[in-house]
Amino acid sequence: MAVPVRETPAPSAAPASPLDDVLRRVNRIRTAYGADPLYELPAASTAWDGGGCVLERAFEDLDVLVVDYRRAYGRRIEFEHGLRDFVCDFDAGRYPGLLARR
Repeated sequence: MAVPVRETPAPSAAPASPLDDVLRRVNRIRTAYGADPLYELPAASTAWDGGGCVLERAFEDLDVLVVDYRRAYGRRIEFEHGLRDFVCDFDAGRYPGLLARR
């Protein structure tokens, strides 16, 4: 007698760091819009330095031009990213490893 096997989703590992969680969430958005996932978050400048933020660079191939604390906006695209805490922390300098070298 054969017993049906139920498929269960593979358990996802807990993120090793807050940046791992941010990368997963960025990649979830990217793949939802048909873009390839990133292997790492891109380096960028803080809003205080007048440069493009990490999320602007992460979504630039989706034609995102501006990212604020809640949403991303671009040509024919707009979405809520849900990464407000990360954006605030990055602008406050809490992730120096993501700062672009000048």
